[in-house]
Amino acid sequence: MLVFLSAMSDGATIGEAAHEAGVDRTTVYRWKEADAEFAAAWDDSLEEGTERLEREAMRRAVVGVEEPVIYQGQLTPVWEMNPDGTPKMVEVEEVGDSGMPVKVRKPVQARNPDGSLKYLTVNRPSDTLMIFLLKARRPNTYRERGAVELSGPGGKPLAPVAAAAGGVLVVPGMMADPAAWADAVKKATPE
Repeated sequence: MLVFLSAMSDGATIGEAAHEAGVDRTTVYRWKEADAEFAAAWDDSLEEGTERLEREAMRRAVVGVEEPVIYQGQLTPVWEMNPDGTPKMVEVEEVGDSGMPVKVRKPVQARNPDGSLKYLTVNRPSDTLMIFLLKARRPNTYRERGAVELSGPGGKPLAPVAAAAGGVLVVPGMMADPAAWADAVKKATPE
């Protein structure tokens, strides 16, 4: 149970957390139904995991993530630089066009602290995540503003039309014969 709850706290889905705990998801639902203490711990873990996901979404929206720069289908290397700003060069031996060894000067690729080769990245904050976060925090300010207004012929209210049709409002696009619907509305609409 603790492995499941810990995974939920880390932001895992119910299925992922159950898998990590080595049980079927139906089992954890049975535990939740049978044990009020477990159900409360489930809710707490789910809330903690959701808050963790929200923090990560906020970080990605504001700070961004590092994305590799791709040029001609290849990662773009970062070169070691000399104090004067020129790339450090090393002489290597390669096989030339004639099949004979040739000495060639090549730039030295920089390395990360872990020793792996370093490639150029660009930081990209997420405008989409920012929009979702703003809509969630201030829905009245950032919600989509769309309104649909239905009215009868000539802008008259639909209530008399619906009442005349026995309380059912029929949408013309849903009828096989929209012209027949329009005639029925005209007949049912009080003058």
